[in-house]
Parts: sequence; structure tokens; C-alpha cells
Amino acid sequence: MEQTPLTPDQAIRYLKARYNKSLQRSYLAKLRCTGGGAPFYKIGSTVLYDRIDLDNWVRAKRTPKAHSATQAQALQRGLNIKITESEPIDLGYDDGWIEMN
Repeated sequence: MEQTPLTPDQAIRYLKARYNKSLQRSYLAKLRCTGGGAPFYKIGSTVLYDRIDLDNWVRAKRTPKAHSATQAQALQRGLNIKITESEPIDLGYDDGWIEMN
């Protein structure tokens, strides 16, 4: 069964209802110009979104759970590092390893 494409206002209401994510119409318009938004169709002056494209766009924005402040900062910078609790950290001392707890 084919679903009817959504206008920007309908897409905003769909994202709010499904993901509890509030977006402004101007933000969607900005993403259409600069990139990084959900795929859309433009027919004349009419902009349309498919629900599946909106769902995939939201899922693509999901970041992995950070297990430490260091990892959270790395994720914010776009780096995906894994830090385990038992990984030793070299402090630069001759005697020196500590374990993260």
C-alpha cells in the first residue's frame, strides 16, 4: 500500500508524534538548502517527504551511547572510540598504569 507523501508541515507533525521531536519549518527549509536533511521531492514549488525517508533520517542521526565523559566528547566531535573499564591508561610515569573504574 502506497503512502501519501507529506508536506513540510505534515512532516513536522509526523516527527513530533512518532519521535517527540519538535522541528521548525524554517529548519527543514535550511536543511533542504544546505544538506543534511531528509530526502525530499520538489515538484514546482511543492516540497514533499516520504515517511520512510523521515524515519531513516532520524535513525541516521542516532549516536551510540557514551560510557564516559571522554567518549562523549569524542562522539560530539564525530569520533567513534571505544573505552572499556579495564583499559589501562599510560600516565607517562615509569611506574605507571592505572585502570579506569
